[in-house]
Amino acid sequence: MKFYLMFNPYTWPDKDTPVKMGGRRTDLYQDMVEVAVEHAQIADRAGFAGLFFSEQHGNIEGVPEVTDNPILWDMFLAGHTENIMVGQLGNTITVNNPLAVADQVAHLDQLTKGRALVGFARGNTPRWADQYGQHIPMGATRSDKSEHDERNMRALIEAWEIIKLAWTEEVFSFDGEFWKFPVPGTKWTYPPTKEWGTAVDDDDNLLAVGIAPGPYQDPHPRIFAPMSGRASTVRFWAREGATIMCLTPREDLVQGMLDIYSKEAAGTGREVRRGEGIMMGGNFSIAADEATARARGEVMAEWDSMLYGVPPYNLPHPLQMNGTPEQIIDQIGGMNERLGVDEVLLINAFPAPHGREVATEMLEMFAAEVLPAFGVKGPEIAVAT
Repeated sequence: MKFYLMFNPYTWPDKDTPVKMGGRRTDLYQDMVEVAVEHAQIADRAGFAGLFFSEQHGNIEGVPEVTDNPILWDMFLAGHTENIMVGQLGNTITVNNPLAVADQVAHLDQLTKGRALVGFARGNTPRWADQYGQHIPMGATRSDKSEHDERNMRALIEAWEIIKLAWTEEVFSFDGEFWKFPVPGTKWTYPPTKEWGTAVDDDDNLLAVGIAPGPYQDPHPRIFAPMSGRASTVRFWAREGATIMCLTPREDLVQGMLDIYSKEAAGTGREVRRGEGIMMGGNFSIAADEATARARGEVMAEWDSMLYGVPPYNLPHPLQMNGTPEQIIDQIGGMNERLGVDEVLLINAFPAPHGREVATEMLEMFAAEVLPAFGVKGPEIAVAT
């Protein structure tokens, strides 16, 4: 099996120490960065396959995640680790220039020599998505099949088409609903392009665009996408060969998505093994004794309700992997046996809600006592008991 971490960094020291405008506090931000480096290094030594960040802008409260630029976070932590893959869940490509996203991810992949993972999302936060996408215009959406939602989905598909072209073609042109590359009427009079480049005619009209460099991985980094409430989104990403990250505790929904994924993949001539295409994930609370693990799980559930169970997110509780190491091994092993899913994502929250010491202890314990049960090399670290 493979295990990944979703880094959810907050600037609050813990749940019981709220900080007004905490996202603007440099001292707290730097403390949070220090924990992120420590956790990335633990994960790297332990054999976690990868780590992810979300794209969330303007969280001045210090909660939820203070992760304005996941690609920069990836590059930073790649420089403090040796092997672990780094990625995003995900870049909100409906409100960003897709050519710029393709360029940035390709640079990440090159500068890390192929350690990049990439994820794409549609955006569900109007405070920032509506602001960033106003020039298109495009904003946050819910998976409600409304006209606005349908338009957002078309924007996602178009953005991915552009990114894929930028990664796989030396130069390309594109004429879409939301984007046109090159911009019609663009002139490019630079003489070296005609001698050593391409896509300029005798009248200096720019005929195509490209990015430099392309990705390090051939043809491009592995693609991930957060679960959507739309079956059509699952079908789309299945056809494109992406892996869908799913946080629901409902195994009937997971099985339904696996069935849809398998059918759509087969329609493109790609046979998938049982459980392939879905990465299950959620919160984890671990301790040497069951009572402490239960108490930590209750803290996590309260935190999750306070930050994500309210507007505009209104998200249900994700899957909970709580208990002693032996209990969590049984939980994950059971999921694998019942569904065939062999990739697991842990939401790694720090320093809040538990505080730095407990957050680090839990990650170390999971790494040392759970991962080896699934064939993942554990770290050589002392674990608090």
